[in-house]
Amino acid sequence: MSQAENAIPAATLDLASIGDALTVQHVEPPHGAPEWARWLEEIGFIVGESVMLMARGLPGGDPLVVRIGQSTFALRRAEAACVRVAPAVRGRQHGREG
Repeated sequence: MSQAENAIPAATLDLASIGDALTVQHVEPPHGAPEWARWLEEIGFIVGESVMLMARGLPGGDPLVVRIGQSTFALRRAEAACVRVAPAVRGRQHGREG
């Protein structure tokens, strides 16, 4: 990774822009729901996996339509806020050529 890529701070999936190619950096559940980490990992939110926000529900932006790897899920914003992401590195996205 270049210094520029290292300088970009990770954000959470709930704050992502629609269509941005991202990579999962970390899953951190809320203190009151530690089981969310296991559940999110079971459906594919593992470190290094490609993820993209596809759409937001109307009104209010909930739920979020998210593509993780080759699967598509609807997540609540609270669940998506547990997933830290960073911009995907070109050429390293699963199933895509950069």
